[in-house]
Amino acid sequence: MTAQPKAPAHDHERPWADQEWAQFQQVQRMVNHWDRPAWTPGRRSYHWMVMLGHVPALTAMAMHCQEQLRDLPHLDLVPTASLHITMQRLAFTDEVSPDVAAAVVNEVRRRCVDFPAIPVEIGPLAGSPGAVRLSVGPPEPVSRLRDVIRDSIAEVRGPAALPERASRFAPHVSIAYHNAAADALPLIQRVASLRHLPPAATVIQSVDLVELRREGHQYVASIQAEVLLVS
Repeated sequence: MTAQPKAPAHDHERPWADQEWAQFQQVQRMVNHWDRPAWTPGRRSYHWMVMLGHVPALTAMAMHCQEQLRDLPHLDLVPTASLHITMQRLAFTDEVSPDVAAAVVNEVRRRCVDFPAIPVEIGPLAGSPGAVRLSVGPPEPVSRLRDVIRDSIAEVRGPAALPERASRFAPHVSIAYHNAAADALPLIQRVASLRHLPPAATVIQSVDLVELRREGHQYVASIQAEVLLVS
């Protein structure tokens, strides 16, 4: 029997990162991230995202990790210009009108008029059954911003329109998506060897509504509206 990789020493300053790593170590099988029946060919979606491709420390770390993962099968590497935190899906574009999307943007702006910019650390590396990703924390202020977005959607469209439960949110930045069912252990072992890298520090100064489309095994985001936080 092959032993599970030993986790590095716990980082008590980043308990959220410890938790995500512990959860990833329990994954036995990776899945195909792209196996999502609702994403029919040509379909697009409105998502709220924090775009991070402009953060040099993050892009450098992501590129280093991707280079160390490149020889593993079944990984689709995320272009560094597209690095992001997915905050909340609004709806597929065929489910809401542009006017409704604009009303949600206005509501988010109204509720964020006094919302402060959020200092975060991105890293170390961890994963989920469908992706390799960097932990983001502290998660609480990011979750509060997500709550504002969710409350805004509920105000405009009604609570039943919220597609995910609030409790499932763990902010992260994916650097690669997994594209097939496979044993998770080789990937977990490789990720373990990269967890010593120091996190990248940045400040979340805005959140964007994007129109998201899939081109092959990549997401392409087109920014529709930007909501600034208070610097």
